[in-house]
Amino acid sequence: MNNLSVGMTKKEVISVMGSPGSTAAPGGGVEILRYELRSRQDILVGGFTVYFVRLIDGKVDSYGKLGDFDSAKDPTINYNIKNR
Repeated sequence: MNNLSVGMTKKEVISVMGSPGSTAAPGGGVEILRYELRSRQDILVGGFTVYFVRLIDGKVDSYGKLGDFDSAKDPTINYNIKNR
């Protein structure tokens, strides 16, 4: 994951990360690549960590693990705007 960057193509992501475990295409030019990666700690406990790469129109828009997915986004942007 450390070798990914916003703007990479799907082909570049796959050359760095390998083939994803699964993919989803919810529409609107969005594609999600799902990876299950094992750290040393994961190996000790027999688990894995799930990471996602979101592509929009074929380019990386954001990536990260569940919980910090979108970590490549500007953290100062407030996405929790409610209409009253």
